[in-house]
Amino acid sequence: MSGETFRFGDVRGPVNAGSGNLNIHGHQQIAGRDLRTGPATDPATALRADLDTLRRALDDLRLTPAEHHTAETELTALEHEAAQPSPDPGRMGRHLQTFTTTLEHAGALAGAGLAVIQAITAIATWLGPAGHQALSLLGL
Repeated sequence: MSGETFRFGDVRGPVNAGSGNLNIHGHQQIAGRDLRTGPATDPATALRADLDTLRRALDDLRLTPAEHHTAETELTALEHEAAQPSPDPGRMGRHLQTFTTTLEHAGALAGAGLAVIQAITAIATWLGPAGHQALSLLGL
């Protein structure tokens, strides 16, 4: 099957539809996220959308007041750093890791839902090496 070309709507191959990240006509997509047939969304817009997903989900997670405070503080710091003209991936990675660790230690990741896991995964992937710790907490 190697080298075969497929057609899906207006997307022409090659299309990698295996496990992990999907590559569709040269546009990388995170598995389980929106599969777009046009150009990829602006990374800054996608990042803001993922942060908004985490913000909306935070109040629904089963956390103690102390855990909620820590997660809130780290998410706010992450949002603040992301809004900078030149965000620091290292700082963002540390905030994402602490946010994710807080949810994991609270047992909230298991019930957080796919949208939260996808948002953390997308942000960590966007951060590159600075996001590896958060990905490892998700078992990725």
